[in-house]
Amino acid sequence: MNASLFGSTKVEESFVLLDASKRGQATQDPHQPHPGRNLDESFVMLAGSASVLHQGHGGHLRASNHGVPLQALDDHFAQLARTFEIASGETAVDQPLCLECATRVREEMDAAVTEMEAECEAFEAALQNLALEDAKPLSEEEFAAEMAAAEEAERAEALRAESAEAALAVARREMEAARRRAAELGEMEARYWHDFNDFQLQLRAHVDERDVLLRKIDRTSAHLDRLRRTNVINDAFHIWHDGPFATISGFRLGRTNAVAVEWDEINAAWGQAVLLLHTLAQACKLVFSSCQLQPMGSYPRVCDKKGSHDLFGPASKLYCVDFDRAVCLYLACLKEFAEFASARDASEAISGRTPLELPFAIDGDRIGGLTVKLTFNKDTRWTKAMKYMLTNLKCELLFSTGYTWVT
Repeated sequence: MNASLFGSTKVEESFVLLDASKRGQATQDPHQPHPGRNLDESFVMLAGSASVLHQGHGGHLRASNHGVPLQALDDHFAQLARTFEIASGETAVDQPLCLECATRVREEMDAAVTEMEAECEAFEAALQNLALEDAKPLSEEEFAAEMAAAEEAERAEALRAESAEAALAVARREMEAARRRAAELGEMEARYWHDFNDFQLQLRAHVDERDVLLRKIDRTSAHLDRLRRTNVINDAFHIWHDGPFATISGFRLGRTNAVAVEWDEINAAWGQAVLLLHTLAQACKLVFSSCQLQPMGSYPRVCDKKGSHDLFGPASKLYCVDFDRAVCLYLACLKEFAEFASARDASEAISGRTPLELPFAIDGDRIGGLTVKLTFNKDTRWTKAMKYMLTNLKCELLFSTGYTWVT
């Protein structure tokens, strides 16, 4: 601290000495401030007896041996207190410092000074080296050329660095992909061996099951041969007769004055007849040219260019144009199927078989000379015409049984 703040007063003459009662209080932690403490009660300075001021019991200072006036000492202490306050405000350390803190601060400052001296020496050495290397200063053209070369080299190195970074990124991605692929391959290998073991177990089970199936196939083949020799359609649509009535699947088709068959039974018989002819046409892949059959249980229909016609009753003999139209179209389909079967038989020239010939000829709306229309027709004649029609249908069924195209 500058001694000019105190005039001619020395450092060891700037502090007061506490008595024994105050000296114990002053040895407490100097870093903890005490708001009620005066400046003359806060510090102690051990120095020569000739330069020390003693504090009286009443807190008044006596004159020192050097004869310094008491008012001058108060001024010096006030200046000292103000200086410490300014120093405390400018720094992070409370002033004045104790001996331990001052020692630590001095060590830090010595280290900083040593570091700065080393940097100065290094700087001076660098300057000397530059002075030795560049004894002759460069011209502006040479300096500009060297600067351009240095900048070009710097740009080239920057490009190389960017290229190296890009290559490094690509290599890292490839390495990561390779790691993932290796992990996937490891998982695939584990799954492969797991699946291989399962396959071996399943193979043994399948071999045993194959042997069992082969024996079942032999028995099933024999049973299939018996089924192929069976006429399933003939059994499903059994056509026969019951007195004056022709029957199909047990349903009578027709009615007489003596036996008034219900229309529900007649409708069921017509449904079976339509379904049988439709099944035979599908088996030989025949598409009727004039109409289309629609088997719908007891409510079959026949469609042509004019629309759909109901082939079910009840129908009145006085006026049933739609029903008569449906019966005539069905009769035309029956005739077309017979012609198709005969042509097929002639084209294949199967030895030992005669071409199909219907027992009752079909001509328009007549079969065996009897009309199939119900309007203004007698029940007995209409029932007989229905019997002729089912007879021709049974002949077509029996004739088509021996063909390979019937499945």
